[in-house]
Amino acid sequence: MAHNLSAGTLTSGLKIEVFGQDLEGHHFLEHTRTLIMTREGATIPLSCKLAPDSEVVIRNPATNEEALGRIVGLIHDALFYQVYGIVFVDPSANTWQLDFPEVKPPKPKVMECIRCNKVDAVLLNEIEMSILDSAQDLHRRCDCDKSSTIWKKTDRTVTERRGTKRGTSSLLREISTIEPPPMRTIQERRRGKRTAMKAAGCIRFREKEAFFDCENVSRGGFQFKSRETYPTGMSLEAAVPYAKNSVNIFVAARIAYHQELLGGFHRYGVAYAGSF
Repeated sequence: MAHNLSAGTLTSGLKIEVFGQDLEGHHFLEHTRTLIMTREGATIPLSCKLAPDSEVVIRNPATNEEALGRIVGLIHDALFYQVYGIVFVDPSANTWQLDFPEVKPPKPKVMECIRCNKVDAVLLNEIEMSILDSAQDLHRRCDCDKSSTIWKKTDRTVTERRGTKRGTSSLLREISTIEPPPMRTIQERRRGKRTAMKAAGCIRFREKEAFFDCENVSRGGFQFKSRETYPTGMSLEAAVPYAKNSVNIFVAARIAYHQELLGGFHRYGVAYAGSF
């Protein structure tokens, strides 16, 4: 981690919560602190192993602000934790609620995709520079594979100018296909901002269990679809995230709203006790 920090970074540790899925497919919720913060993201120590280009939700508990982040890469691998560089999927996200000093735009780095050998001049942010200095390579989107490939610095001449805008997040694409809840004043009643994210969940009621994938989650509850019919106001216990054959924490909750969908499906909003 020899990258020299610019004036556009802050190094004070901020308490945050990180929610996502590790390399083994297990959902996790981890309380940690930032090491370096920038407008674009942060370097964050986590005990679980994550894949480059995977996505996590980052929450600032002090302000209840949360945003979707993308794992740029591994900066440091220690015995009990790993330090990852994470950037916000939405560049306008203001999760830190901090003022960063203005800095001069960085000079582009000439890099080469090791899969198709195309060369491009790329503008890197502070987090990406930390990854590149540490690992000597960087995972970036490339047209040759329509996904993330490994890029390295090169002395070759730029052969083709390609946009450096990354592909749209798969999770954000899903948001556009989600049908909006009917009329409702649910938005006004929510205390926590909802984030679209696939997360396994389980509810218990009347000595039965039901399993599902959440459409979105927040501090106050979650949303899911099911073919089963549950009455609005029904009390239950819920665990989100939920992992089979693991120790899961169930908390009291209730069905806050119900929406009938096409194809025999129903959409439910679940609120945790204390949020209603």
